[in-house]
Amino acid sequence: MDVIKIYTPEVPEGGFAMPMADVSGVKRKFLDIAYADQSKNQKMDIYLPDEGVGPFPVIVFIHGGAFWGGERRDFQIHYVANGIRRGYAVVSVDHRLSDEAKFPKPVHDVKAAIRFLRANASTYLLDTDHIGVVGASAGGYMVTMLGATAGIGAFEDLSMGNAEYSSAVQAVISLFGVHDPVMQSQFTEDSEPMFPGAPKMENFMDIFMDINCREKPGLAMMGWPGNYINPHCPPMLIQAGSADEVVPYQNSIDLADKINAVCGKGRAIFETFPDCKHGDPAFSTPEAEERRFQFLDSVLKK
Repeated sequence: MDVIKIYTPEVPEGGFAMPMADVSGVKRKFLDIAYADQSKNQKMDIYLPDEGVGPFPVIVFIHGGAFWGGERRDFQIHYVANGIRRGYAVVSVDHRLSDEAKFPKPVHDVKAAIRFLRANASTYLLDTDHIGVVGASAGGYMVTMLGATAGIGAFEDLSMGNAEYSSAVQAVISLFGVHDPVMQSQFTEDSEPMFPGAPKMENFMDIFMDINCREKPGLAMMGWPGNYINPHCPPMLIQAGSADEVVPYQNSIDLADKINAVCGKGRAIFETFPDCKHGDPAFSTPEAEERRFQFLDSVLKK
């Protein structure tokens, strides 16, 4: 049984509700922590194992939602929630969405969140020498940027606090992630409605980047994590479905190839989920979860 349960709020007939996480069963938790003060969305939740004095290695989760939706306490936390039972502190982070802030400001947010955790490690019983980050879809973009851009000043806003602390992370997992702005923009532009009568998907990457990425590819590619890969990048596990209808499968292959070309074979592990679509249930099986924790354990619990 999952330590965090997922439920769907009641809505009027014909309405829609995002499945949410019921965290009442977590004994030790710190909710609604502000890690910066520029937006109400700059908040995080911290969940600790039921027992132990720590410090606990850390899994930071960043939700998906096309950069304009999702939140830290929605159903996506289930991808990492059982880390609590495996001796990890699990942290779920919100950031400013694209209706409020454009690239690179949301990246500034998640880096500020990492710095905040390091600055307050003793308060929350955290081992911040061992931080792994996991993101789904647009969250996959955020975590790969965290992994690729450590120490690059353009992706930090130190005025958000804790400037003396590092935002580097030690492990990265991207689940069906967005990575390449130009490829994503073109893929969305070429896509068909997801079902008959549905509106065409908005070009969420153009909205996030605040440009037409197809018309300004040079500028857009400043947002590609692959441009910042260096030999010091942390190990990354990239999982993608070969039939993804929202995010181009090839963009995950290309990022993994770039990491291994720069850092040496094996720094990135690319895993295909054959014939799986975006957010397919196959990503939520016990086997898929176990694979992710095996990767995190191998890096964070040495």
